[in-house]
Amino acid sequence: MEITYRIIQPAEYNIFYELINQDNSWWAFSPSLGQLSACDWNAYCGNENVLSLGCFVDNAPAGLLQGIAFSDASRAMRIAVIAFREYAKIAPVMMRGAADWVFASIDCACMFGEVPSTNRHVMNLLQKTGFEKQGSIPELYWSDAKQKFVNATIVVCTPESLRKAKLDANIDI
Repeated sequence: MEITYRIIQPAEYNIFYELINQDNSWWAFSPSLGQLSACDWNAYCGNENVLSLGCFVDNAPAGLLQGIAFSDASRAMRIAVIAFREYAKIAPVMMRGAADWVFASIDCACMFGEVPSTNRHVMNLLQKTGFEKQGSIPELYWSDAKQKFVNATIVVCTPESLRKAKLDANIDI
């Protein structure tokens, strides 16, 4: 099994869009964006300020990390991540590899995100990747399942916390 990473190209945007739709995972991938139309998705992916890093297993799309700089004067990147269901068992490995790629390829001091408190699967994945809880934001996201607003947990990953996660997973650094 070969896992590779690369910035996805415009011809691939719709492939990832369809995979997110098939998994019905917009709520998990990016609750702040919500479900986008294909046109809006293509525009978002094509934005020069958005990193769309595809993860491929044996050349098949397996996941996606999207990031956008917090500001022009910042080295922090706000991210959204997804591992497609077929690859859920190797999601921590894929995500650590994506984080390695970001820190090695971009002038990035940290990645951060907000995870709805009801999304235990994504929180578990991010913690195995080196994301650490930093706090919470009350009632940030609407939950259709709960029919109410739910809190979000703020998570941050640095090169140091990624190294620690890799050590905890017994991976060569």
